[in-house]
Amino acid sequence: MYKQCRTEQSAARQRILEQGLLEAMSQRHYDTISVSDLCAQMGIPRKSFYRYFSSKEGALHALLDHALLDFESTSVAGFSMEEGVVYQNMVRMFQYWRSQEKLLNALAKSGLSGMLAQRAIEHTVSEIGPMTSGLSGDERLYHVHAASFVACGLFSMVVQWHHSGYPQSPEQMARIAVRLVSRPLFSNGDKG
Repeated sequence: MYKQCRTEQSAARQRILEQGLLEAMSQRHYDTISVSDLCAQMGIPRKSFYRYFSSKEGALHALLDHALLDFESTSVAGFSMEEGVVYQNMVRMFQYWRSQEKLLNALAKSGLSGMLAQRAIEHTVSEIGPMTSGLSGDERLYHVHAASFVACGLFSMVVQWHHSGYPQSPEQMARIAVRLVSRPLFSNGDKG
């Protein structure tokens, strides 16, 4: 777990520690990094680390969650399903994650790419929960699973795109994503 900071100064310090973890992960496998190593690398006492995080895993979760929140701040018109808005949001999503290559490389190096999708699903479910509170049990469950399905699919696309070296542009990836979220996967004539 990690601390939810109440002041900008505290949040800035937490982000610096997260970036320290990212730097360490860029050089070494995540499993070989200890809190002591991280603190020594950053020149800080261990108690400073534990002021913000309960563990190394907490720092990783904070790093991913803050990357997701930073991405979220780049989207337009929230949850609008208007096709032009969805396309704009998808382009921004792929542009944003392309700009996060250092994070994606560090995750891949440590075999933790799936952690991004996992945190995205958890973040999406926590965001959609309040929006579905007035729905019946079955309808609420449908919306939670639909949001999880889309988040998992989109972040799996991001990870695959990164692993393959970004052969498509963000606009090409956005067109594929819009098609996947706005149309049936198979038409009536398709077998599948």
